[in-house]
Amino acid sequence: MRTDRSPVPETDICDLCARRLTDGCQMGVVPDSSAIHARSPARDGRRLVVACSPEHLAALQQEYRTRPYVPEELWAGQIDRAQALQPKVLSRDALSAAAGLSLLEVQRALAWKNRDRRRYEQDPQTPEVG
Repeated sequence: MRTDRSPVPETDICDLCARRLTDGCQMGVVPDSSAIHARSPARDGRRLVVACSPEHLAALQQEYRTRPYVPEELWAGQIDRAQALQPKVLSRDALSAAAGLSLLEVQRALAWKNRDRRRYEQDPQTPEVG
């Protein structure tokens, strides 16, 4: 995971404690299957985190290391992005091509989204993931 001491990013609070950032803020990239970049598929699955101190950055990195990385969640986000860019409903083949996924990955992502939706409908208190 990369860290550096770049200028203060647009996000102006620590992702851990919400303290206002200063010029000495810390940044790092962590794996996160829910992170989908609006325009750059190469950035999918990685989240930029910012912290007010090296200790808070380390805590954030540890938190993300313990979270499950779910490929189907990543693929579902990539499908959502591809669909948002299209003016019409896509066939599975066209969706596969637009999202840059195999047909099996599309199938697994859609099944994951359906399971997640059913889980949410059964217990609306559970945060919806996809």
